[in-house]
Amino acid sequence: MPGERIVWTRKAGTGFWLIFFGFIIIIGGPAIFLGFIQDISSEFVLPLFLLVVAGIIPVVALFIRTKRTRYYLTSERIMEVRGGRVIKEVPLHHFAGKPIGQFLEARCTHRENNKPIYTIRVYDPMSDEVFEIKGQDQYSTIAFKRIGDVLECPYCNFDNTALSTTCKNCSAVL
Repeated sequence: MPGERIVWTRKAGTGFWLIFFGFIIIIGGPAIFLGFIQDISSEFVLPLFLLVVAGIIPVVALFIRTKRTRYYLTSERIMEVRGGRVIKEVPLHHFAGKPIGQFLEARCTHRENNKPIYTIRVYDPMSDEVFEIKGQDQYSTIAFKRIGDVLECPYCNFDNTALSTTCKNCSAVL
């Protein structure tokens, strides 16, 4: 949108199901290979083969979906974009003047390289939709906590979001 600037952006994190099905493929692949080499009865090899093949399809689909998904926090809205198309968006004016703590949940899910990895959940107060952004760093949580902050224009005293660079009322530079 005109006048909108990107404050924060990240790719989608890896979810549970991608890891789960990937694990099935990693474990099942060698077992199938060994089963064919040792000529183990088809009662063991065939079901495992079908399980691995069934696991490959969701892994590839989830991998492509994850790689095409990006999240944006702009001066005007929060967006989930997949393949250049906006999937979900929440305008920031929904949070104006309200404590962001009641709409934001940042939870540490695990640690990678001794750094906390967070899942951020943002509840839209107008539509009751939930944004769930997984696999994010601590800087992402800091960016989202600034959403509810208000910055008063020194010229017209209009309350703008802290992420705004210009006043929504008089267009003055903040």
